[in-house]
Amino acid sequence: MKNKVPRFVARVYCKGCEHSQPDAEGKDCTYGCIGCGGCVESCKLHAITIGEHGAAVVDEKKCVGCGLCIKACPQDIIHKVAADHSFQPLCSNRDAAAAAKKACDNSCIGCRICEKNCPMGAITIEGNHAVIDEELCTDCGFCLVKCPRGVIEDVRGLICKNR
Repeated sequence: MKNKVPRFVARVYCKGCEHSQPDAEGKDCTYGCIGCGGCVESCKLHAITIGEHGAAVVDEKKCVGCGLCIKACPQDIIHKVAADHSFQPLCSNRDAAAAAKKACDNSCIGCRICEKNCPMGAITIEGNHAVIDEELCTDCGFCLVKCPRGVIEDVRGLICKNR
């Protein structure tokens, strides 16, 4: 039996939101993607674009996990993860619930519902947002279906249609 070498890709821990756009009045997440394009310019494989809500989006079919985008990100919200890990909390906001809600419609509010419903104990709330331990996560999807804000996404489309 051969050991499979894990494949790594970049993931942007921000979905962006229509209210986090520069022209949106009174909305501004200081932790999320600012849409500067540094990651887009650094990617030699053209695996990153700026999505409709102003946040960087990685095409995981093109990404090889080289890490150039991670170094280029001024917000430090792009991380290298195992490509086969499906569920990700795509938010880096560290504000308390009220401020996070005000800043972005897609923000984690640290409600702990995902943490309480994870049968593997793979989710913790750190800095007011969900963090999933890939070593413990079994991709069961309980966190995704329980998240009241839609922060946790099925990036591979195992349970629901992905982005």
